[in-house]
Amino acid sequence: MAPPAPASSKTLSLEARVHQARHRARRILWVESAWLAVQTPLALVGGYALSGLLRVPQSLPDTLHAFLLAGVGGGALALAARNLSRVTPPELHRIDRRLEEKSGLRHRPLSGLDDLPADGEETAFWQTHMDRLRQSIGPLRSGWPALAWTPSRLAGWTGFAACLALALFVAGQKAPSRLEAAFLPGVDDSDVPLPQIEAWVDLPAYAPGAPVFLSSNTAPPRIPQDATLTVHVTGARSGPHVLGVETADVTVRRLDAGSWSFTTRLLHTGRVSIRSRGRTVGEWQFDIEPDLPPEIAWASAPHKTEDGTTLALPYRAAQAHGIARIWAKIILPSRTDLPALNVPIPLKGTPIKPQGVFETDLTESLWAGEKVAITLHATSRGGKESVSKIETLTLPAREFHDPTARALISLRHRFGLGQETPPEVADELRALAGTLPQDAKGSMLALLYAAAQLDDPDADQARNNTLGLCWAVALYLDDLAGSDAETAQANLDIRAAQKAVQDQIAHMRALGDAGHTEAEQEKLAERMKRLREALDQRMQALMQRSMQLGTVMPDIGETPDGDSDPVSRLMRRLQSEAANGQSDEALRRLDELSKMTERMRSATPQDLAQIAQQMQARARAQAQRAALHDLVRRETTLLDHVQSRLGIGQRAAKEAEQNQASVPGQDVSTMPTAELLRQLGMSPPPDMDSSATSPNGSNTAPLTPEQIAIQHEQRRDDHAVQRALQMVARVLNEDIKSLTDKKMDGLTKADKDMKTARQYLAEAKDSPAEQAIRQVLKDLAETGQQMKEAQKGKNHGGRPLALLPTMGTGQPSQGGGKKGGEARDQGDDDTQDDGSDKSDRDPLGRKMGKGHSGADTDGTVPDADSRERAREIERELRRRDADRTRPQSELDYLDRLLKSY
Repeated sequence: MAPPAPASSKTLSLEARVHQARHRARRILWVESAWLAVQTPLALVGGYALSGLLRVPQSLPDTLHAFLLAGVGGGALALAARNLSRVTPPELHRIDRRLEEKSGLRHRPLSGLDDLPADGEETAFWQTHMDRLRQSIGPLRSGWPALAWTPSRLAGWTGFAACLALALFVAGQKAPSRLEAAFLPGVDDSDVPLPQIEAWVDLPAYAPGAPVFLSSNTAPPRIPQDATLTVHVTGARSGPHVLGVETADVTVRRLDAGSWSFTTRLLHTGRVSIRSRGRTVGEWQFDIEPDLPPEIAWASAPHKTEDGTTLALPYRAAQAHGIARIWAKIILPSRTDLPALNVPIPLKGTPIKPQGVFETDLTESLWAGEKVAITLHATSRGGKESVSKIETLTLPAREFHDPTARALISLRHRFGLGQETPPEVADELRALAGTLPQDAKGSMLALLYAAAQLDDPDADQARNNTLGLCWAVALYLDDLAGSDAETAQANLDIRAAQKAVQDQIAHMRALGDAGHTEAEQEKLAERMKRLREALDQRMQALMQRSMQLGTVMPDIGETPDGDSDPVSRLMRRLQSEAANGQSDEALRRLDELSKMTERMRSATPQDLAQIAQQMQARARAQAQRAALHDLVRRETTLLDHVQSRLGIGQRAAKEAEQNQASVPGQDVSTMPTAELLRQLGMSPPPDMDSSATSPNGSNTAPLTPEQIAIQHEQRRDDHAVQRALQMVARVLNEDIKSLTDKKMDGLTKADKDMKTARQYLAEAKDSPAEQAIRQVLKDLAETGQQMKEAQKGKNHGGRPLALLPTMGTGQPSQGGGKKGGEARDQGDDDTQDDGSDKSDRDPLGRKMGKGHSGADTDGTVPDADSRERAREIERELRRRDADRTRPQSELDYLDRLLKSY
């Protein structure tokens, strides 16, 4: 038999179990006592919840709602605190009785654990008794709280439960939102209609476009960064708020008692929601397209052009929303202390992917002939800037043949780079002035004046004036060495006038808005007038030399806009763009004008002879286009004749139907839709009304003998005209071949179709003749496109003609071809297929009417009754269009018809 365990260990284990059991039973007894204390506060809160399910508290103003909730909650808490404070802790004997009853212990062993012997001596008999007592105590259980119910309270809680169940049934799925709104003042439940919301996104300035209106059931498109979100909330009882963006970035305005406006910027992809009174009234997931810096790179290495004086800058850029500005930054590595030279590259508008080769003349720069480093810079419409890699090259320099001119340019270069002092430069200028011939007194005086300025330390702009005078005198001396004094003087005047225009544009650009005043515009106009006078003088000198050499320039008249040359147009646009602040466009025009004047200064009598040949070829090409247009016009007349013959019977039948339909008192509501359209002068589609046609598919009336005789006479004349036009087409085709070395396939097909039309006219078959003439007109339209391509490939407006723009018919400068920033302005090309205005003609050359005028050929004005009947018919058509039970084909036709009203 195993020895008994030590008494001390058993006592400690039993005492611990008893202590835990008593603590647990004490809590349960306290809960049973507290239940009676909290029944009344719980009933108060339950009654408030029941009223919330019935939407009583939330129907009150928010202030009263908050006071009511505070009163109910505060009263319940106070009542519960008072009742609970009166609950006495359970006594030890009650706790032991609870444990003994729930654990099934007999003879109350827990009470005997603390007993002591009467005589105070623990004998062996007493110890055995206590051991048996402890062994009789097994697992101790406290049980669950037994909540007591009085009959009256049981009846009350039963009634409350029934009412609560009924309220939950009535509320249904809205019960959670009603309870939330009842216990949270300022929150609406789902029974309250959501406020109306209007939201749209205004695109940023760098990505202009129409506002993007937002709806709750469609995802917004990809939005550019920095767009502005505007939300109008109407019908909210309290102020909404925006989630998903920084609160500091939201601008809130209260429009009226129930309307608010929110404005914020969209910078990052994310979700933006509008919450009002605990509910989400609008939510959108925005996919923001970041405004990335532009891409700018060299399309190829910068290089000199063939003439050796122009720098070509091949560029390539890209940005999703457009490039605002591109410029080349040139620095001199050997002199980093000098400011960089910025060369703007003009752009047409704000292109997304501009590319090309911009050619600029930097021979006047002090860095001409020096090795420089060039980078391309681009700025997007959003203000982001990027830089390309560095390219190095030697800037092109102008070659001077006159020794004195070369010495002046060398002196200017050294002085500009700070390699010589002003006194040293003044001495050299005086020495060079002494070497000039007697016929260059003006140049001598200019050099002496520059030297005198350098001697005066107080003279303003002495350095810049000296550099400018050295350049002008060097150019004059070089021109004088290669031509006569008159030509050199004319070129000098052109350069001076051009420089004055350039300075005035730069001045207006620097002034900003102040540069658009009338006084500044008058200064620009005056300087441009002097430039034009200088160009005219140079032109007269060239024309005199041309006549002396026997070269006669053909007179081809003025351009359609009244200008005899594109220079006038170019100068007028330059002045307008400079006056309106379009500095980039003005610089582009000025660059084109500079190239024109440079070609004019370098023109020779041989160029004039080639110009005469090109102008004769262009005049011949224009005559061919006029002949083609005359063919189209005459074929159109034949088509009108055929259609009029086909339409005589149709009009007679139509008049009979209209007379029958216009019986007084007839109700338009009973008319067929096709008849209503005829009342308005419109032809219904074939599938809408087939009853009006005859069995053989025609809707014609029999012709009288007089009408038959007239048609026969007209058909015979048309046959003769068609034969003559066929011969003209053959001759025109041969003439075009002699000019362009190509035959026109369109004219070849037109010849065959004209023969077919003649056969049908001879057989009195107007319907197939109409189709044949239509095909002829289509062939002639195709010929027009072929002529344009052939004459463009022949290049009747090449470089020699562009040398003297005043002799052209509007062909713009092409010195740079289609290279780069000198993209040709299509608006400057006045070459027309003919001299007529085709803005109101269709592709077949016929006059087009505007509105309903195209169909009004009789010229009659309807009387008041007719107009009123037309309005009545239109109202009836709209009513029938609203009736969606009609056939879908008829509804589609009515929809298309009524869109124009």
